Amino acid sequence: MRTTELHKRPKREKGRDDCLTRRDVLRLLAGGAAASLVAGCTGPGLLGRRPKLLVWSCGGNYESLLDFNRHFEEMAGCRVTYSSAPVEHLISLLGSRPRGVDILVGRSGPGWFDLSDTGRLAGKPQVFALDPYVIIVPPGNPGNVRGLEDLKRPDVNTVYAPTSSGPSGRVVQIILQTADEVIEPGIWAGYVRNAIEAHDCGWKVFPPVIEGRAHASVTRLSMTTVAETKGKVEVIPVPEKVMAAMKEGHGAIPQRAALIAEGRHPELAKRYIDVLKGELGLGACQRHGYIHRLAPEAERYKPLFQMGVKRGYQKKS
Repeated sequence: MRTTELHKRPKREKGRDDCLTRRDVLRLLAGGAAASLVAGCTGPGLLGRRPKLLVWSCGGNYESLLDFNRHFEEMAGCRVTYSSAPVEHLISLLGSRPRGVDILVGRSGPGWFDLSDTGRLAGKPQVFALDPYVIIVPPGNPGNVRGLEDLKRPDVNTVYAPTSSGPSGRVVQIILQTADEVIEPGIWAGYVRNAIEAHDCGWKVFPPVIEGRAHASVTRLSMTTVAETKGKVEVIPVPEKVMAAMKEGHGAIPQRAALIAEGRHPELAKRYIDVLKGELGLGACQRHGYIHRLAPEAERYKPLFQMGVKRGYQKKS
């Protein structure tokens, strides 16, 4: 059986919120995107003459923000210096001392409360998009999987990542346990019972599905849009009523952006978030698997845009 490049992804440090390294992303993206990150500008001879906006985000937003930043630089006539890491780590750094960061973007984890409590935020974090969960199946759907209830059928082979960090591990469990209550009992237990492989990284569920060894897995929509996975699996949405009914794990779905109090360019940073919430942000989100607040399907996901975040989730993940 052919081995995909996803098998070769290096291990991430403990606590990362996904397993895609920066080297992976730069290898996938066109040279211009990487140059935009390194140089922080969109044309020669502009260094030192344009205002520089410093943006941090969690790793899951990396590719979509590289895309968005290029367009924002051109539109706003500025430089965007951009870095990504686990959002929990970034929040810890921002909470320790001022760092000149203008904007933080990322999953809606409880760490946002820490920044608010310490006065590091210049306003309430704003939700601009969602990263909903989906069922992935091989092309042609040989297992005839139509919904979450099929994951417990004895003839359906699954694959999952129980020891992955929160979004790919704990939150998948929360979703399927919620489906036990909202749809029918036994879905989570059947999903685990039917698993032919269990992994420590959310990206590792893709090769068994792509190769047809597994009939289904549950993952985030944005993970189906990178070069190594796009078009190689079919996607079945997890019902929004299931995600909306979760009692935990709310932070994994809404994507937030916030102004940092000690930012050096508050007006430009405010414009960045406004544009991220607008048509330019819509385009970037659509290209990278996020449901933007302006997307046609956003109304169907309205309860998820309004989903609150509990302070205790981070400790449990």
